[in-house]
Amino acid sequence: MAGRTNQKQRTRQALIDAAKALAANGRTLTIADVAEAAQVSTATAYRYFSNPNDLVLEAAVARLPASKITADLPDNPADRIDEVVRRLAEFQFGDEALWRAILRANLERWAQQAALDPEERMPIRGRARIDMVQEALAPLAEKLPPQVYRRLTMATMLVCGMEALVAARDACGLEPDEATKVMRWAAQALLQVALRDSTSPPTPPTSVSR
Repeated sequence: MAGRTNQKQRTRQALIDAAKALAANGRTLTIADVAEAAQVSTATAYRYFSNPNDLVLEAAVARLPASKITADLPDNPADRIDEVVRRLAEFQFGDEALWRAILRANLERWAQQAALDPEERMPIRGRARIDMVQEALAPLAEKLPPQVYRRLTMATMLVCGMEALVAARDACGLEPDEATKVMRWAAQALLQVALRDSTSPPTPPTSVSR
């Protein structure tokens, strides 16, 4: 039984590795192509993954080293979030085609589940990025008012990760180095606004306060 379990794990990993390699080269994945690259039958591949999106999304879970991105962070909150945003951008730019495939899989999963009852839907995204942002901002959790801390966390999520990378690259036309600098600058700007609002909260516009 142990040998059979190990073989299943090796087969599953071979499929994930093949999917990552194909996606990293900009290939649109099919189960048949991944099975061929992993040197297993298509029928075997379908026993592990029912569609390419599930395969790509599992590859993402295995690919993102959250513990490394949040390792040995400095004490200062501004330095901490700067380091996390920089490390994440550097990591994802290093495998841009793969991460674009992962983003496409997320969007397609949402479309496939849009008509389902909310209780029947699978999660669209994992928690890796929000956990990293929260780890970076942890020193502020007890210092900022809860609403300000939550808003800072969610706003920071908007300026890092694949969605921010795609916006910087495609909508803004930036190269990776400048895109990374813009994301880091945006994260610092949000932090400064949160610190300012925590000491002297301004009256927010009606559209923001809702």
